[in-house]
Amino acid sequence: MAAASTPARSSAHLSQPVRVVLRVRPFLSSEAASATAPCVSLLGCHPGGGVTVQLKDQHTSRSEQYKLDAFFRQEDSVSQIFDQEVRAVIPSIFEGINATVFAYGATGSGKTYTMQGTEDFPGLIPLAASTILALCTGTWCSVEISYYEVYMERCYDLLEPKAKEIMALDDKDGNMQLKGLSWVPVRSMEEFQELYSIGVQRRKVAHTGLNDVSSRSHAVLSLRVSSTDVVKGKLNLIDLAGSEDNKRTLNEGIRLQESSKINQSLFALSNVISALNKNEHRIPYRQSKLTRLLRDSLGGGCRTVMIACLNPAEYQESANTVSLAARSCHIENFTSSSKQETPKLKIDMEAKLRAWLESKGKTKSIQRMDGLFSPIASKTPLSVSHMKQPTSSRIPCRVKAMDQDGGKIKKILFDPVVHVPTENIPREHRQTEVNTPKKVVLPSVTPCNEKHEASLRKALSPISSNMVPVEQQIPDNGNCPVLLEPQTPIEKRNIVEETPGATPLERFNALGSNLKEALVQQYLDLLNVANKEELQQLKGIGARRAEYILELREDSPKPFKTLEDLGNIGLSSKQIRDILKKTATGIFK
Repeated sequence: MAAASTPARSSAHLSQPVRVVLRVRPFLSSEAASATAPCVSLLGCHPGGGVTVQLKDQHTSRSEQYKLDAFFRQEDSVSQIFDQEVRAVIPSIFEGINATVFAYGATGSGKTYTMQGTEDFPGLIPLAASTILALCTGTWCSVEISYYEVYMERCYDLLEPKAKEIMALDDKDGNMQLKGLSWVPVRSMEEFQELYSIGVQRRKVAHTGLNDVSSRSHAVLSLRVSSTDVVKGKLNLIDLAGSEDNKRTLNEGIRLQESSKINQSLFALSNVISALNKNEHRIPYRQSKLTRLLRDSLGGGCRTVMIACLNPAEYQESANTVSLAARSCHIENFTSSSKQETPKLKIDMEAKLRAWLESKGKTKSIQRMDGLFSPIASKTPLSVSHMKQPTSSRIPCRVKAMDQDGGKIKKILFDPVVHVPTENIPREHRQTEVNTPKKVVLPSVTPCNEKHEASLRKALSPISSNMVPVEQQIPDNGNCPVLLEPQTPIEKRNIVEETPGATPLERFNALGSNLKEALVQQYLDLLNVANKEELQQLKGIGARRAEYILELREDSPKPFKTLEDLGNIGLSSKQIRDILKKTATGIFK
């Protein structure tokens, strides 16, 4: 019998610790002759729930103790684990709360047997499916299943005939979503067993030095409950691949590569558990596909049961497994039947900036900041208000600024005796004699005389550079009533001239930076407008990503605004840099 009972579960909107239970498999026939006693044993039960187990090495007398939630001995069956641990989380699925049950342990510790079972002794997966289908009988609820594996950091659908690869993408909440994953409805256990057996046969297994039928991938079976086309919740049943000591397994070639990927993903899992226990701000979920898959189950919104499987004959492997399992007991998931929004805290950035400046003794900066954040519009610095203006309105802003300084424009325009020397006009506003009309007046000004045209033309040259003549008709009386139409100025920026005093190297680097920005923008624009054939010709896109880009453009006309948006199609930052490098290199070929 199990040494610990399942405590009463709390309601929604409360923290739910990850429940961790230990299962010790029986000795195999090959181990029974040499084994004397299991390396793990039960020390005692706690009144409030939980057990203390002891691991003891028969060769060195080394001993360790750990506190867990429940302990199942060698003689306890898998159905007992289901009745006491898994059955309790199934009703929450119908309340909109997801649940996860996963088996963890070293290779050969009985994980696949615990989850899958046999025909005579079914495992947790068929027992859970039978219970969910029974609860849906006589209701409007329906059940769908999906079955996929994570092999060599790639996801494959096991319910498809060719076990096609599916793309793993993150949604807005940071949880992994599998694009292209098939969901198949089931109405009876016969239909479920037929689909499940097909998926099991397609899962990748191989012979190793420690296990004749060793799982080479992490397998995930999900049971989704829906009512009138609305998904209520789902149960994830995960059979993790076991960690391996390649010195003992003697793996070579592809088996060694598989073992390396498995161990890397399990090491990433230990890093996530360690970060959650330390309450770190950043949890390294993205280190592997496995941790991204378990993100909602560890520190997320799932009700989670972790079953740590032990080999009674291997002390060191069991100690490593129990050590990680004991740390998982302290992880709390915050379950809720409704999605909770992240609280939006209002931060007074002006006060934080002022406090920082005061700590550095920057009094002049504080004075400038007082003018910058002043509520009185007239005290807004001219340079700031100028920067906020759009390009098309900068010339009227200059006129307004000059008018505030002393009414110079009014005096120049309407006083015929005032002459403005050419050298006093800013260089960037000068016009050549070829582009300047010989006889020009503003629409609101009386037609000018011939003797004042030169001075008026010089005065208007920095102002009327955004105007083109509508009619160039010169009457016989010598007057010049030419109407002007405003035109949005096009600024011709010269990167080299904008950095006076810069060295040639600095000017060259500034030019390269602008070329890089232009290339990136053109690449993003191409992704937003190109058709499928053009997208497939781009390096790193391919047919599958091209189809997904077209789907994204159906939801948003321009889904790619920055390089970070390329992560939505499964491209990492390194892949993005490599693609742009190849694109830039191709220009000079």
